[in-house]
Amino acid sequence: MIISIMIKWFSKINKNVVFSLHFPPYVPKRGITLNQIHGNKIFTNPKTNKISGDGIFADKKGTYWIKTADCMCIAVVGKVSSGIVHAGWKGLSRGILREMERRVEGEKEVFVFPFAKSCCYEFGESLALKHFKQKHIKNVKGKKHLDMKQILQDQTENNVKFHADCTICNKRLASKRAGRQGFNWIKMEIS
Repeated sequence: MIISIMIKWFSKINKNVVFSLHFPPYVPKRGITLNQIHGNKIFTNPKTNKISGDGIFADKKGTYWIKTADCMCIAVVGKVSSGIVHAGWKGLSRGILREMERRVEGEKEVFVFPFAKSCCYEFGESLALKHFKQKHIKNVKGKKHLDMKQILQDQTENNVKFHADCTICNKRLASKRAGRQGFNWIKMEIS
């Protein structure tokens, strides 16, 4: 028997949406999932399962899933619509967060589920500087690490709440960089 452990997040401005993080080896049995492409493609109220993209914007009832390993899952909630995006360095550099925030009108809440934090996210300096600023690169024990949290904060004017865990540090979470299999599944349920 597989037991799914999860973390829930409830919006303060939209009581009709609930988010939950399901740890590996969980796999969703119902709802709409995406095949992530590490880009900036966002679907609106999708009805087809396993479509290729990195975001779901919804203002209708449904169950929608994003899977991550070390990338961010960002929840953006408004009073009448919500969205979730899978955002790695490529997605952030291509503006996926800004696009989701543009679609969710009015007051917003933003929550970020566990991802690879700057404590562990080793990244090539030359590649980082092609897409981000020097301040987004941290020196950690003589190696260059990318600070995805700072990148995200620089891309939004909204107050962002971050889950404290790093996917590489927390052994319960899936992490490709740490060599752990599976995915962290984040569900957006709109009732």
